[in-house]
Amino acid sequence: MKDTGTLLRLTGTMKTTLTILLIVLCSVSSAAHPGTAFVIDNRNNVYFAYWGGTWKMDSNGHLEHIHSNDFHFLAIDITGRFANTKLPDILRITPGGSTPSLFSFPEYPATFHTDGSLYVAPWTVGRIRLERIKPDGSKSVFVDATIDPRLARKPGRHEGGVLAIASGPNGVLFVSDGASVWTVGSRGVVSSVAENIGVPGCPSDLPAELPKPHIRSLAVDTTGDVYAAAIGCRAVLRISATGRITPVLRAENPWSPSAVAVANGDLYVMEFDNTLAEYPMDGRPRVRKLARDGQITISVVVDKAKSK
Repeated sequence: MKDTGTLLRLTGTMKTTLTILLIVLCSVSSAAHPGTAFVIDNRNNVYFAYWGGTWKMDSNGHLEHIHSNDFHFLAIDITGRFANTKLPDILRITPGGSTPSLFSFPEYPATFHTDGSLYVAPWTVGRIRLERIKPDGSKSVFVDATIDPRLARKPGRHEGGVLAIASGPNGVLFVSDGASVWTVGSRGVVSSVAENIGVPGCPSDLPAELPKPHIRSLAVDTTGDVYAAAIGCRAVLRISATGRITPVLRAENPWSPSAVAVANGDLYVMEFDNTLAEYPMDGRPRVRKLARDGQITISVVVDKAKSK
């Protein structure tokens, strides 16, 4: 792959489900773990990051390397409110003035919310800290709350700061520190959804240094159900408003989910075959889709060895 304009056409075989294998080679990144940059626009275009670049897969099965960068997180503004907003320290992937607008973040997760603002979650040990950025570029601290010390920084459980954020219905944000999930209301009030999450049947074959369940990404559907990528348990969890936890998709060894997204009732999951991947030679991603009818499709397998 030579530049950001390179375009590949997908090939596939139609069976009961459609399996499309995409072959991609990307450049080296200094990241220390698999990325969680993974979003979908209102036309079902999928955007994701893999070592050294941001990639777009459209609904017709074309893959395009659209930007070279080493950033771990993505957020997409499908409304156009931020089409011309200048955002210091945030990388704009799509051209200025375009809708949707895609942005990449180097060190913290972010989401565009239903209230029209962008929320970023600078990692702060033992705290839920969110900053709100309005379309005019102004920034303010939206919430800065202490995580219950009985939950924060438990050895082998999680990192102790916000690792994932997602926009939900009714003006509610959802955040996770890797082991618990909370809501943040429109006035900045933090409420528990599920704490000290345990995953039934969590595999024991993952690296010992990987926390469990180590939720790395969240997505929320229109009913308010939360989907969580538990990379430390090879599972995607559905968490109801009452805190009921149900594994809805499990990955076979060596795969494990690092990111989730929801679009039109379908669940998309990005998985890596090395949960501690540091360089391109260490691991590769794939994308699976769990359709609303329960059908599972492998949409993307990135195989660095076959594309040069």
